[in-house]
Amino acid sequence: MIGIDTTTWVFEEIVRLSGYKNVVTMNFPPVVWLHDGDSDERIVINEVASYYLSSQTLPTDPQQRARYARHRLQELGDWAAGEIVGRHLRDQERLESGYHNRRPRLTVPQMLVRRFVKNNSGSLMAKIALGFGLPESEVADILVELCGKGILLRRIDLGATYELTVSELARYASLID
Repeated sequence: MIGIDTTTWVFEEIVRLSGYKNVVTMNFPPVVWLHDGDSDERIVINEVASYYLSSQTLPTDPQQRARYARHRLQELGDWAAGEIVGRHLRDQERLESGYHNRRPRLTVPQMLVRRFVKNNSGSLMAKIALGFGLPESEVADILVELCGKGILLRRIDLGATYELTVSELARYASLID
């Protein structure tokens, strides 16, 4: 049951206080009401959801209060709260797994050269340049960058051919498994 004494709480403020990124843009953000009743409820009027959260169960610490409110909004079916939580969980998983450190960020030409060398191991620079229709000088710069990042290995003993490094081959193997 919704209590008599109600106050509004702006959705963006809940997200900010809970320490999450607001990753959704809405014309009509959900309206959150804190009330003195004993239950939480969701009421939709003119396609805009209003959430009534019982202030009796909310913690007193502002950050904990906002996290609890965001959590309750998600449980009550609020799409925006669910998206924000989903994004936060993905970001957290990527941070913990070292996702951003796992492989160097490559430009499109670097990725294309890497893929070409993966499929044509032992290629000469001229063959790689011919495969892309690029001048050898431009391909040479890309090859130097990829060798510097530890992605490609230049084999001088085989006539300056290029192949993937052992660590890069292992990365491909781990992605396939």
